[in-house]
Amino acid sequence: MGAHIARALAERGDRVVLYDNVSTGLPQNLLPFQDRVKVVQGDILDLTFLMRTMKAEDVKRIIHTAALVGFGPSIEKPALTAKINVEGTINVLEASRILGIERLMDISSEEVYGQFPYEPLDEDYPVSPTVPYSITKMAAQRYEEFFHTFFGLDVVIIRTSWVYGWGLPRARPPKTFLENSLKGTPTEMETGGDHRADHTYIDDFVRGALLAFDVKEPKSRVFNIASGKAYTFKEMAQMVRKIIPGAKITVGPGLLRYADGVDAPQKGALSIQRAQSELGYQPQYDLFEGLKKYADSLREEGM
Repeated sequence: MGAHIARALAERGDRVVLYDNVSTGLPQNLLPFQDRVKVVQGDILDLTFLMRTMKAEDVKRIIHTAALVGFGPSIEKPALTAKINVEGTINVLEASRILGIERLMDISSEEVYGQFPYEPLDEDYPVSPTVPYSITKMAAQRYEEFFHTFFGLDVVIIRTSWVYGWGLPRARPPKTFLENSLKGTPTEMETGGDHRADHTYIDDFVRGALLAFDVKEPKSRVFNIASGKAYTFKEMAQMVRKIIPGAKITVGPGLLRYADGVDAPQKGALSIQRAQSELGYQPQYDLFEGLKKYADSLREEGM
């Protein structure tokens, strides 16, 4: 998602510095903008080099997207997750405080909410994370609130849902559904058919993120940026079959699983009322239309 935001900033004329450990290489969708996006290879765990880069590049505002993401990897590597997601965030905050950064926006996650007791879930619901990834995202937010309260750092936090679309690397639905179906390869999920989630098309997410990044003197500091609607993975599979006739997708019943015998908490729709009223955010794609555009992008890519 960071690369998509960087591209959108470059397209509107902003000078962009992408600070990345480039462990996965330069994202393909940034290649046409290499002359407008400067890539600096660095690690957020290296506070000295981070500050040196920010000072040398005269950075004024920051969008913090660096993290070890996903509940699976975080269960496998809880210590590393904490180091990157918490210590790394503290480094970004400390560098921002010392260098007088004008605005820091953090990309957080709906995972911090844990189980959804009602829908649509609003930003005021007490967070209740359940696995290392979501626990570290909550901890990062607590530090961000501390830096805002005690040091006056201008911090905005957005909580996103399941973002999907061309150019996103994580191998999860609908990416797997669409790519496999276009290749003629069956997709089989043992569980997850009843798992509901708020799926947000990448263009809507980027639009909402930039609105939050640009808002002057925000009334609120935390915003859900999502679609405001939720669908099960079984419903998503049915949509893909309509878009790609002949698609073979099998999704077993129940919730998604973090690990053997451990179900993920049930999710659902996020409330976007705050983002709508305070930022002017309005998603343009429902899930079906977003899946159609995603499929078209994959076809244009030659898949």
